[in-house]
Amino acid sequence: MYNFNEFLKNLSHSSKIPFNVVTEDGNSLYISDLDIKNSHITSFTIMLGRVKGIISLEKQYENCTALLKYTISNKYTQLFLSKEQAVIDILENREISIDNININLPFLKNGCYVILISVNGSKYEALSIIKQIYDNEEVVSLIYNDNIIVIGEFAEVQQHIESIKESIASDLYCECYVSYGDINHDIKGIKKAYNDAAECMILGKKFDIKDHIFNYNKMLFEKIVYNVDAKIKRELLYMLKDKFDAFDSQMIVTIEQFVDCGLNISDAARKLYVHRNTLIYRLDKIKKETNFDIRNFKDASVFLIAFLIWKGNKVE
Repeated sequence: MYNFNEFLKNLSHSSKIPFNVVTEDGNSLYISDLDIKNSHITSFTIMLGRVKGIISLEKQYENCTALLKYTISNKYTQLFLSKEQAVIDILENREISIDNININLPFLKNGCYVILISVNGSKYEALSIIKQIYDNEEVVSLIYNDNIIVIGEFAEVQQHIESIKESIASDLYCECYVSYGDINHDIKGIKKAYNDAAECMILGKKFDIKDHIFNYNKMLFEKIVYNVDAKIKRELLYMLKDKFDAFDSQMIVTIEQFVDCGLNISDAARKLYVHRNTLIYRLDKIKKETNFDIRNFKDASVFLIAFLIWKGNKVE
């Protein structure tokens, strides 16, 4: 976590007090490389921002707990909380000074992105990975409303997002979802970008968008479908639900890829690694079973709305 781990190591060595620091959910923040006699251990809690930590050390150093607690908590505040609090103040519409913004979010004037990350595993471990990726860089990352927020100046935001997602997925072996919106240059932009990313996250998960990377500006169609009148949704599901339920995974992938390729048969066949005639056969089969020819734009539009509604209901 930035140089927090190095600070804890230096503190342990300089004081000659071996100790371990973990979060209450078991995520290790620091494990001493000095010997700790397990039969004589005492533990105490410490608040690291909004996270409860547990410090363990030998009983012979018990009289040092107050000093350790103060030193570690104070350093954590210096490293993280001023920047984190600035972001939280912006998101919760609290008053924040220009000086505060310039000190804690210096990259804002050049334009920054707000990236929202959701994981099925430990968000604390995921946050630790992100902080390691951006060690010594002007990037702020924190846990907020059960998701992770990453704010920074990213020249190639898509590359950064793919790197973050890959690192978390490979290290934690868990599902990782990432959403983001436009670049922004002021505090109003940060608030809007966060709200857009949060909405985008809901839509992406609900409609099970492939790759689990959700760009707000590319999800207008999903937003429209999400807000379709409930009566229309029921009618579309009544018409096509049984047909969709009967499709195998190959047919589902075919539909998704054909739509992603803009209804272009040649492009979709290439992406699916099938002969053009094979794809045409599948599209003919869809038409026969549903009465919708998704090579036709009008048919494809209605079909896709129903398809997304069906996927959304499956996720729920």
